[in-house]
Amino acid sequence: MNADEAARCVQIAEKKLSEAQTNECLEQAQKFLSKALALDSSLASKTKEIQRKIRERKERGFSRSNVSREGVDDAQRGSGQRKTNDGRRNQASTSERSEQRQQPTAPVVKKGTPEQEKIMREIMQNKQDYYKVLGVERSANEAEIKKAYRKLAVKIHPDKCQGSGAEEAFKVVSKAFACLSDAEKKAGYDRYGSEEGARQGFGGMRANGGAQHNPFGGFQGEDIDPREIFNMFFGGGMPGVRFQTFGGGANGFHSQHQRARQSQQRQQQQRTGQQQQQQRGRQDTPEDIASAFARNFMQMIPILLFLFLWAFSPSPEVHYQLFPDSPNQGYRTSMSTKKLEVPFYVKNQQQFEKHFVPGTYNRQRIEQTIERDYQGMLENSCLFERGTKERMLRSYSREQREKGQNYEMKHCDKLRDLRPKYR
Repeated sequence: MNADEAARCVQIAEKKLSEAQTNECLEQAQKFLSKALALDSSLASKTKEIQRKIRERKERGFSRSNVSREGVDDAQRGSGQRKTNDGRRNQASTSERSEQRQQPTAPVVKKGTPEQEKIMREIMQNKQDYYKVLGVERSANEAEIKKAYRKLAVKIHPDKCQGSGAEEAFKVVSKAFACLSDAEKKAGYDRYGSEEGARQGFGGMRANGGAQHNPFGGFQGEDIDPREIFNMFFGGGMPGVRFQTFGGGANGFHSQHQRARQSQQRQQQQRTGQQQQQQRGRQDTPEDIASAFARNFMQMIPILLFLFLWAFSPSPEVHYQLFPDSPNQGYRTSMSTKKLEVPFYVKNQQQFEKHFVPGTYNRQRIEQTIERDYQGMLENSCLFERGTKERMLRSYSREQREKGQNYEMKHCDKLRDLRPKYR
């Protein structure tokens, strides 16, 4: 898998070199060569040749005259024709005149919003202190670090911030997040005070273990594309920002993690399917069927026992009701509570007073319960009466509206008379 990724990185580097129009394209090609060499050291000779071409391309520069001269040289080498001395002199004089016509232009300085300029200024002033760059404490956890990165990345992303320093500030923020979001790198940074010191501190371990994988698509010690981190962090879901990855660098992240995870899932599914097939094959025999039935029956025994006890257990004793013979029959003896004089009904007054002796704490508690039940019943009935009266008053029928005006809310009246007694 590493060899395939390395070959792909070499192809991308060659394509970047052939289509290069700026030094940035050559730097991107150089990054992919470094990644290819880290993945597969057998490509050293090929990467050296491409690096040599990159150096030559940088030396020639990207002026219009150089581009045109390269096209003429390639055409002559393909056809096998040689230039005459006069043609060379004419071409040299033409390139000199074109270079003379090119005059240096002053760089255009753009500014973002005042808030963006302030954020970028603070980032560049504290770019060595990753905690100040993200604006978090040293005790910040992973969630707080991600939240701080999300807030800054959206504000100073080069596609949203027009300031000239947005690209550099965005790289600093991404570098800080890549360090502090990794537990091992964060521990090294906290110990040595800088990412370079952390790399030196872990150098021996890396030398023994080879190139260590970076969760953001690269390897320890090489540059990290901040746009890859941004794309992988937001997943392409942030509105108003164009997401792009130079050279498909995020592919390394997906190929090395998602493919491995998918392979493990497929293997697990295959093992599960084989086990299920083996179980189905074994259950075809009568002995397995009987064994499965016995296991299922044993699992159902607690449920059957609970249903049996529930069906034959005696119902709890009901000591009172608010209405005679409803919901149970036989409650016809009328009584009332001492404080609010709430009426209630019992089967036998002597039996009730035996359980709840007047003047005792138990009698006081049962009467408080009766009064709460009575008040709740009045509140529910009053709510129903209010709804009925409002519907009648809003009716299109004149007759219904007249009935609504004369509608008596008996339970609401009882509730109104009862509330002063609580005081």
